[in-house]
Amino acid sequence: MYSYSQIMVSEVTPRGKEFLFFSLFSIIGKTSSFIGPLISSAIIDASPNGNNSTPFYFLFSLSLSSFVLLFLGVDLKKSRKEQERFLAEEKLQREKLAEGSGSFAS
Repeated sequence: MYSYSQIMVSEVTPRGKEFLFFSLFSIIGKTSSFIGPLISSAIIDASPNGNNSTPFYFLFSLSLSSFVLLFLGVDLKKSRKEQERFLAEEKLQREKLAEGSGSFAS
């Protein structure tokens, strides 16, 4: 599942901005590895018989729902078009800035 997540992040990331998205992905991953055990412990404590396998049902349903959300909710073709548009607009803004700064130098 982790490798699929990385592939999806790379598919929807504008070229040249990978470091931003993978940094965010890493921070979220580290946060979830901190919060996950706390949630699992709370689920075990809240279960009537203290069953240690109870959190796995929650984690399985969470993983399944996130997979379905990614599979049905992410349109890769639309994402590629949006990336191209974003990069073109960013290039245009950089060119305008370069032209504007050139006029101040002379």
